[in-house]
Amino acid sequence: MTGKVYLIGAGCGEADLITLRGLKKLLEADVVLYDSLVDEALIGELCENVEKIYVGKRYHQKSMPQDDINELLIKYAKQGKIVARLKGGDPYVFGRGSEEAQILEENNISYEVVPGISSAIAVPELAGIPLTHRQLSRNFTVLTGSSVGVDDKESVTPIDYQALTKLGGTIVFLMGYHHIPEIMDNFLNAGMDENTPCAIISKGCTKGQKIVKGNIKNIVSKSGQENLKAPIIIVIGECVNLDLQANSNGIEQGSLQNKNFSDLKIAVTGTKNFVQKLSGKLSSRKVKVIDWGFLDIVSTNEILPDFKIFDWIVFTSQNGIEQFFTKLKKEHKDIRLLSNSKIAVIGSGTAEKLLEYGIYADLVPNHFDSETLTKELLSKLERDNKILICRAKEGSDFLVDELNSKGYEYTDFHIYELKENLEKKTILSTLNLDSFDVDYLVFGSAKGVTTFFDSFENNLSKGVKIVCIGEKCAQAIKKYNIEQVLIADRYNIDGIIECIEKDFNKG
Repeated sequence: MTGKVYLIGAGCGEADLITLRGLKKLLEADVVLYDSLVDEALIGELCENVEKIYVGKRYHQKSMPQDDINELLIKYAKQGKIVARLKGGDPYVFGRGSEEAQILEENNISYEVVPGISSAIAVPELAGIPLTHRQLSRNFTVLTGSSVGVDDKESVTPIDYQALTKLGGTIVFLMGYHHIPEIMDNFLNAGMDENTPCAIISKGCTKGQKIVKGNIKNIVSKSGQENLKAPIIIVIGECVNLDLQANSNGIEQGSLQNKNFSDLKIAVTGTKNFVQKLSGKLSSRKVKVIDWGFLDIVSTNEILPDFKIFDWIVFTSQNGIEQFFTKLKKEHKDIRLLSNSKIAVIGSGTAEKLLEYGIYADLVPNHFDSETLTKELLSKLERDNKILICRAKEGSDFLVDELNSKGYEYTDFHIYELKENLEKKTILSTLNLDSFDVDYLVFGSAKGVTTFFDSFENNLSKGVKIVCIGEKCAQAIKKYNIEQVLIADRYNIDGIIECIEKDFNKG
């Protein structure tokens, strides 16, 4: 059977501006073709087995040709798959959605359009600028500042500026970042009053939003003094002066000290679980958490040993516990086999994870690092004790080295390893590169440090503050000549949040 294509508008700006129907259909998809203005958080919601294809669509940046996109839509639909064509804003507002719909009809492929919130309306609205007002503007016109021909080459949109000037009302330009001077000159030449209010909104509907206001005579020089980044919206008309800011989105104010805590943008590296847990803790604070996690937890092929010979079993992470019990079930081994062993964990978070499986840890250090765990474990051991260490392949060797130097018998069992998710790296390198402008960057492991900095060391903005979960993580960062590092007092997610709050409140 032929599948179906959903032409979905992702809304403008941040992920939560997609509609409920749009999100529902997106999560049903087998294949997702997405544009560069889509918030990466939406892509992060997709299951790992969903095929994700980036197609670009930014001015003068590498993009997939439209004909190739059309062929992919047809190809996957004819394979019987559910295909989501995910677009920023609305599919039919300068999004080529109508062209894709025509192609699908020509090939007898079922499709459905899911409207999105267009940036033409939402961006001015959240910047405090309504498009209509009974006393000021009873109509609005939406245009594109850049036109793309069938050869995919971009140029200035040909517009009758005299007719547009006579029409009045509010005028909105999308995709006009590279043509602001030409647009203003054309209005002046068409006879528009040079004092007509004008606003340029950069990165609208995001925490990085900036607004520059003036008139069509001076807006070019005023906007040139600001570090505006695409995408931008140009709004012209008397409604610009209303400045209804009460319910506007958080506007970039230039410095950390001038922000509310909820205005922060915090990027998080590490595994999916780590990112989700930190994001969940911060959700009530309405902080923007950006997923820069490129690490997948991959179970090793090693078979669990005979537990009866071990006096102690040591877990150095929550991931290790999850992988342990997954292996236990997969190998059809009974949990009662652990009854003869005492269990040590690296910290309270790992103890809580163990308790989810109905087991209380016998040893939980007050300080959550390998050194403290080793010290307290050694104080409990008897000379003939045998120890099983369940840890990541790339984990700290401190415990192993100490046990070895003191002659204890142990088994170093690598229960899982962390591997780079190259697909997610590719997504970040091509999607919304402006998102590298964050307030804090959190690292949950030394491995996360190397996977990030080896690819993106030069992309971070200068003001970003680095936050580490522990000393080993901080030491890995210093290899990249970064001296200013914040280290959590408690080596867990709550400790990271406390560290950020403490630094933020200092300002």
